[in-house]
Amino acid sequence: MGQKVSLPDPAPLSTPGEQNKTATGGQLFKFEDDAYKLFHPNVTPELYDENDGGEKPNWILDVHETSFPVSEQCRMVSNNVSRRVDFLAPGVGVFAVRFQTQAGFAKFLDEYKDALFENTHQLRATDESREKVFGVNFTAWANGEDAVDTVWDTADEDAAPNDAKTPTNFVDGKTPSGQKSATHSDDVPDETSDFDDDNDESNDNLSTPIRTVSGDDALDMKMGALDNSFLIRGNAVDVFRNQAGGALTNADVRVQLKDFDGQKITPTKGFLANAESSMFLLSPDAGRRDKLYQMDLERGAIVSQWACQKDGADIPMSDVVADTKSSQMESNHHTFLGLDDNRLVRWDARLRDGIAQELASPTLGYKDGHDFARGTKFKCMATTGDGCIAVGSEDGKIRLYGDSSMRQAKTSFPGLGSPITSIDVTYDGKWILATTATCLVLLHTVVQDGKTGELTNGFKTKAGSSIAAPRLLKLKPEDALRAKGAPLVKGKFTWVTEQGKQERWIVASCQVVEGAFPESDDDLPPVFPYVSREGMVTTSADWGARSYEYTWPDKTDTFFYWYQNYSILFNFRAVKLATAPDEKLMTFTEYNVVGKNAAIAESTFVHEKFTGDDTHLVIATTKGDVFCAGG
Repeated sequence: MGQKVSLPDPAPLSTPGEQNKTATGGQLFKFEDDAYKLFHPNVTPELYDENDGGEKPNWILDVHETSFPVSEQCRMVSNNVSRRVDFLAPGVGVFAVRFQTQAGFAKFLDEYKDALFENTHQLRATDESREKVFGVNFTAWANGEDAVDTVWDTADEDAAPNDAKTPTNFVDGKTPSGQKSATHSDDVPDETSDFDDDNDESNDNLSTPIRTVSGDDALDMKMGALDNSFLIRGNAVDVFRNQAGGALTNADVRVQLKDFDGQKITPTKGFLANAESSMFLLSPDAGRRDKLYQMDLERGAIVSQWACQKDGADIPMSDVVADTKSSQMESNHHTFLGLDDNRLVRWDARLRDGIAQELASPTLGYKDGHDFARGTKFKCMATTGDGCIAVGSEDGKIRLYGDSSMRQAKTSFPGLGSPITSIDVTYDGKWILATTATCLVLLHTVVQDGKTGELTNGFKTKAGSSIAAPRLLKLKPEDALRAKGAPLVKGKFTWVTEQGKQERWIVASCQVVEGAFPESDDDLPPVFPYVSREGMVTTSADWGARSYEYTWPDKTDTFFYWYQNYSILFNFRAVKLATAPDEKLMTFTEYNVVGKNAAIAESTFVHEKFTGDDTHLVIATTKGDVFCAGG
């Protein structure tokens, strides 16, 4: 995946008339054969509303002979220095426009942002509408504009990006799969992309997996900071030994998950606790979402199960996490957090009724123990080293709760238009990483206290308009095309559990599902939301191929599908320095890639205590293979 892609040198303007014509236009390039090639010497991108004057906007971008609706699916990225925008025209290809003037570039970008706002929110791009969607304090923030007094705290960075330690076995800034992608500019050489490379053997240092015995699909990998790490697969947990230097070895131990009635449990959420001797598990299965199970990893059995209730009413949970980043290493830490659509709960395993504290609505406040107002749409959460909580929502909002008073969010960031599917936060609480389908949203929470002048963060005080605008970590449009529009999932930082230690890398996964289907059928069953028929053929390969029987009203068909998956790595130190306010770069597209010919259950990192200044990537596939850069 990815390239350092440069555009050919600009052609001179031949006549004064042509110079005037291109004041708001530029040269159009198309991405073909892994390079951008001049497609037209002089174009002026135009935006128009098909429903001009109507209640519901429908903006279209017209570039030369190509027209398409404005949306996040265009994967637009811009570069202020090179006056360049790159975008994906669905069904047509990837293009880039290099504007002739800075004014023309700025004019187009402003108009495009307005069109995207209107199409996304179905409101006209007025100040009143923006305040309605984002709030008075966050209209400029949501538009990617830093305030004059924005704080960008990189005091912990003591080296330039090129001096940063890269993951062990990563050579010359490249991943074992061999390629590094760079933020688009016009002064870098072309490289060959490996996004479509289906050969795992090219991933020299991540090509030999730690294999486990066959079983159900793996769903999650829980990394330990002490002796063991754990692969959750179906109704069982496979155990791995953590090794000095960052390696993992298979302990050849499998723990079966069964409740007190002997029925299988298939968890999708969980966390380690009690000095990593226990694991708390949550299952999405019918009848189990309001129950929590505690597995004793030393005894290899479920030892406790609770009904999640408040005042006699069931409280189905959709997520559970540890109280803090490091609490899983503590032997006498009994509280943890649970979440559902409209509730945050602090549970205590020592109490008969379980519940220790119920957190209030971020808007209305908690009253007399009742459920608070519906509509918060909580989806995911993460905790800092001192127990502050970041919560992501289906509507894209991100709420920050302090470690003491949790009756109301200290800071609430408006959504940018896409649901938050997972969230992570650094140990010190200075940075938040929220995953959406098309990008990773990086938020810097540091602000200056208005009274003391000292630096603090949005977990400790209510951050206003001075907080830094979001930085967006994206795939470049050509890589998004290669990935067939598949979403990014499970973005996270490297894992540290000690104050003063710094997270150095960010990883997310991208899963491409492909398939072959009976030619007589025009529709796909609902199990294939990202599948395309074009060019697909059946395969007998065993690296990721699956068959699936789907029963139609009048017959049963067999569908074949397989995976090509990618772990996307961003150098966090490079991101912070490259997107500082003075750099005027709000979108970052420089990343490394590791590809696997199997569905990825988890891309994560070995705990920093085992790797020192290095970082070791771990990839767990759904069929139970675990790849580790440490050996």
